[in-house]
Amino acid sequence: MSAAPQPPVVAPFSILAVEDSPADARLLKESLREAIDRGELVLKTVRSIADAEEELRRSHHDCALLDLGLPDGQGLANVERLRSLQPQLAVIVLTGLDCESSAIRALQLGAQEYVVKGQYEGERLLKVVRHALERNRQVHELEERSARQFELASHDPVTGLINRKLFEERARQHLAAAADRRFAICFLDLDRFKAVNDRHGHAVGDALLLRIAQILRESVRDSDTLARIGGDEFAILLASIGELARAREVAERIVERIRGIESIEGRPVSVGCSVGIALYPEHGETLEELLHHSDAAMYRAKGSGGGVLSLRDDFTAGDGELARQLATDAARAVADGGFEIHFQPWLHYGTGEVAGIEALLRWRRPEGLLLPAEFLPLLERGGRMPDIGLELARLAVRDWRRWREEGLAPGMLALNLSGAELQAPQQAERLVALLAQEGISPGQVQLEVDAAAMGTSDGRLAVPVERFREAGFTMVLEGFLPGNGDLHALASPAITGVKLDRRLLRSAARDGRNSTPHRFLLGLLAAASALQLQVFFTGIESGEELEGFAGLDFRYVQGFWPCPPLAPAALADYLRGDAGRRRTDSRTADFEV
Repeated sequence: MSAAPQPPVVAPFSILAVEDSPADARLLKESLREAIDRGELVLKTVRSIADAEEELRRSHHDCALLDLGLPDGQGLANVERLRSLQPQLAVIVLTGLDCESSAIRALQLGAQEYVVKGQYEGERLLKVVRHALERNRQVHELEERSARQFELASHDPVTGLINRKLFEERARQHLAAAADRRFAICFLDLDRFKAVNDRHGHAVGDALLLRIAQILRESVRDSDTLARIGGDEFAILLASIGELARAREVAERIVERIRGIESIEGRPVSVGCSVGIALYPEHGETLEELLHHSDAAMYRAKGSGGGVLSLRDDFTAGDGELARQLATDAARAVADGGFEIHFQPWLHYGTGEVAGIEALLRWRRPEGLLLPAEFLPLLERGGRMPDIGLELARLAVRDWRRWREEGLAPGMLALNLSGAELQAPQQAERLVALLAQEGISPGQVQLEVDAAAMGTSDGRLAVPVERFREAGFTMVLEGFLPGNGDLHALASPAITGVKLDRRLLRSAARDGRNSTPHRFLLGLLAAASALQLQVFFTGIESGEELEGFAGLDFRYVQGFWPCPPLAPAALADYLRGDAGRRRTDSRTADFEV
């Protein structure tokens, strides 16, 4: 004969009584004695709000019987303090006859019930506790259901990002609080996403969207807002961005990382993206204007082959007359201080010590701070770049010389030379004369030449580079990348170093040791070693990225992770070992190999 089925075992619920009066605490315990004896509940008693907080940190409780008048906590704040530690805790307020109004207010703050002291007995109090637990369960189920409904209504189910509707709501809130603080709205559209869906199916397409969302999350701050607003369209709100140049830097890194995706779920893919940027308040003072302009800029970027485009690109893509006007403005900017020089150090890989600083040009205009790529091509076409370049070199040299005179250690000074400057007659001699006026020798200056220009088949830049080298300058190829810089350029006797493009390094790190990019990197390092070239790894953005190159034969590191570009005052602090150096010490400690 089989045994009769046993009823399910129900675990006792746990009650925390917070009562400073020993008499009232004993009364509570006696009122619940029968339920305790039959194992229906477990009662724990403490005498202060501090003890209650400690107990809640240590143990889970289903319900709290809470006195509003405790030695270390008075009134409604006691409810908030306990609920902050265990949000799903059911709270029953214990109050006197003269405090019922406070008890009612406690219910509005989330307490489930209240009981007047001296007016409860065992079964009635137990009934109140059961009712409070059930009511609390229903409230939290309703909250969870509402949260799920809100999630479905406001978030993209594939990526988990917010949708267009919630993005626009948050953007309006940000706009209302923006005052005079700049922020940027970026529209991003994927290129060739439909081809991925058509070739590999929607499962791979969804996995690609998840990868894109991950890249976006890793590329922005917690204060920024991300959204998926359509099938292959995303939006970004960059809060307190300051300058359009910063928004472009963020967007360009995103474009680069998305272009670097080569496989999803083991399937080969080739995607890109186009980004349009609008800056508040320069490009619009209403959300509708900003959305319209960023969307229009994105479509212009897509039409021009992909990449990043802002409203300001309207004048950077201009004609010859505009180029001449910008050249005139640039000459005036040199005299008026409109140009700014920022500096980015490069560090010894083995020690983390500063080996040199690279001078980076910025142009402050009413539209914001422009990066070199946005205006140098027009200045070159305007024919003024050699003269302007000399004056800007003078500004950088004076900062560098001042730091040396102050006893700081900036290392070498690196200047970037455009193709127009390299080919200008007597430019090497003019630069040597300028340095002599400032008391600097060419041997203290490193000139960086674009690797793509050096790789031209006609060798037009080879002779000018050799002329600068003969004048005593250190010459380095900058931005070396397969298909960008000709390998023959490395063998030029004028070249003493090479800065590897961050796209090559990122591909090698991402694809692993047996990948084509990594094998190319090893071959390139072997060639550089044979030619006795100093190798720079640039664009390093994380310690993990750098750790992946441990054991490889390179000398210098440069990028946002060891140190971003800094204005002169900030770089001086960095060199003095103030806040900037402390930050670097913690990071460059990992450089030891």
